[in-house]
Amino acid sequence: MSRNEKIDISKSELRLIFPYAFKDCQTVKNLDISFNNLTKIYSKSFNGMTQLGFLYINSNKITQLESDVFQDVPLLTHLYLHGNFIENLDENLFINCKNLVLIHLGWNQIEWLDTRIFKNLRKLRTIILDRNKLKSLDFSLINLESLDYLSVAMNQISEINSETFKGANNLDILKISSNKIQKIYENFTIDFKNLTDLDFSRNNLSFLEPNFFAGLVRLESLLLIECNIKTIDLGSLVNLQNLVLTSNKISIFNQNLSSLTHLSLNLNLLLDLNYSSISTPNSSLKYLDITSCNLNYIDFNILRNLTNLETIRLSGNQITFDNQSFMGFKKLKSVYVNKDVENLKSLFPNISFY
Repeated sequence: MSRNEKIDISKSELRLIFPYAFKDCQTVKNLDISFNNLTKIYSKSFNGMTQLGFLYINSNKITQLESDVFQDVPLLTHLYLHGNFIENLDENLFINCKNLVLIHLGWNQIEWLDTRIFKNLRKLRTIILDRNKLKSLDFSLINLESLDYLSVAMNQISEINSETFKGANNLDILKISSNKIQKIYENFTIDFKNLTDLDFSRNNLSFLEPNFFAGLVRLESLLLIECNIKTIDLGSLVNLQNLVLTSNKISIFNQNLSSLTHLSLNLNLLLDLNYSSISTPNSSLKYLDITSCNLNYIDFNILRNLTNLETIRLSGNQITFDNQSFMGFKKLKSVYVNKDVENLKSLFPNISFY
């Protein structure tokens, strides 16, 4: 009987694991067989591993998992299957894994998941399905009351309807970037009002109404990179700390978001930057990126009111600097200007210029 709690046979050029290969490993809690040449995992491969909690099978060449392959590991909590060539999963694959907390299935070839694939995994907190070939999200999340992190980035999903993510009302973090979203049902923000972190980047969201995100009052981080957005209303997001609107079509930004600590507006063609949102009393803003925003002028007197500002990115604009530009900033540490760097360094030695 093995008394080791961990077995690491990663990067060992394994091609096959025979059934019952680990039958004497009753005390093992962590098994790493990643970065090998495994193509299939057979039934009874993990028989005997009754204490196994962490299983790393990622970065192999697996195309198939037998339906009862995990039936002998009832205490399994973390399962890593990413970086394989899996196309489909049996609906009963996880039926005996009621202690699962995390399932990582990213970077596979999955086109469809059975509705019941995650049934009764009441302790499951994290599902990662990034970089697959999913065209729709038909799997049920009902009874997954612990689920708080779901990532389906880099797939081919075109629609979020009222059945999508149904049952996952306690989600904190949702990442659905780099898909082909064309439609989102009207009550999405009502049903997922507990979200604190949302990433819709690299989807064409030009069809959304400007106030679409208004109901997500608990949001702390919102990423909307390359979404073809022209106008947006985020005034109700009083807890928002991180806002990334890089590479959109925003010409006027006017939001009252005093809780923001990080704001990225780079690569928008701003006609004007309204500072009402970032110069409010007791502003929390630490990081401001307005790189390549077609700005000819910035009122540095207003920026000085950002008493917590530590980093500002100004490159790619037609702004003129003088010997007063960066005077009076209380906490400013880093400025990205991409011109006059040496001169600015000599004028303001306490600030790092790039």
